[in-house]
Amino acid sequence: MIIAQTIREQLITLGRIEVMSWGSHNWQGGNDFLQFKVQGFKFKGIVKITYMPTDVYKIEFIKKNEIVETYNDVYFDEMVNIIDNYVEYTGKNYANDVNKAVYKF
Repeated sequence: MIIAQTIREQLITLGRIEVMSWGSHNWQGGNDFLQFKVQGFKFKGIVKITYMPTDVYKIEFIKKNEIVETYNDVYFDEMVNIIDNYVEYTGKNYANDVNKAVYKF
């Protein structure tokens, strides 16, 4: 569980606002991984981050118990950007997308 705790601390330290914007919840960890559910603009499902023996991470995006995307050889300082781009960030119109979602009239 030390690995799971370390991964979570890295995510929070490098991108607290991003992690919150994903709607992250239901955090679970194992000996070499951390997984959590997200509810972003672009992806809703599970993000699983596994620590590899080569001192890098593998990030998997899972929907309905099926891996839909995998990123290999990810360094700790790349995790937040990779997850944010897959789960939440919609590009240059992101601010407008957030306003539309928050202020639905």
